[in-house]
This record gives sequence, structure tokens and C-alpha cells, in this order.
Amino acid sequence: METILQRLLGIDGVNGALLVGKDGLVVASTLEGEDEEFLAAMAAASYDVAGRYIAQLGIGEVRHALYETATGAVQVTDSGQLLIVVRSNNAANMGRIRMECTQASLRLSEQIGSY
Repeated sequence: METILQRLLGIDGVNGALLVGKDGLVVASTLEGEDEEFLAAMAAASYDVAGRYIAQLGIGEVRHALYETATGAVQVTDSGQLLIVVRSNNAANMGRIRMECTQASLRLSEQIGSY
């Protein structure tokens, strides 16, 4: 799992990557301390809300969410039992991060057997 996070961290502009349980608890992280716990909890909570919103619209299930600001972004990718959370600055290539998150999700599903 650490290799998956290190690969994401190797993308220019990425300054943090985490594997998070859907309950908001950190499974693995490239961050430390309160920063990782806060990002993990808020990413899981916002992803849950987005999922309920999309369910109410009746258009399927959320697989990926992007929260973009003037100075950076947080991307959250569903990987079965876990969420892949990536924090980046505004110079990062958002498409590349999304593509790598999708690949990471597939690798995770091979490692833990669920997607």
C-alpha cells in the first residue's frame, strides 16, 4: 500500500496521499499528525455526502470526487472498502492524478480483494 501512495506522491504538484477507510480512519498516509487525520475524516465525510446526493438524483454511484480551489485540490477515489485521497497544489495535472488514482484502485483491489 505504501508503494501505491509513493507513486501518487511522485506526481508533480501532489503534496499528500492517503488510504482511508470509509469511516474516516487513516489506513496509510504520506502525511503525519493532525493534518492526515483531518484530511482523512473530512474526505470520507464529504464523499459520503456526495454519494447520498448522487443517490437521490438516481444517476448511479459516485466513483470519484474532485474538490478544486484557487490554490489546490483534493481528489477522492472509491476503491471498494477504502478511499484514495490525494491533495495537490493548483499546478498539478488533475487528469493525471485521476488516471493514477484509477490505476491505484485497481492495484488495491488486487491486493485486498475487493472493489
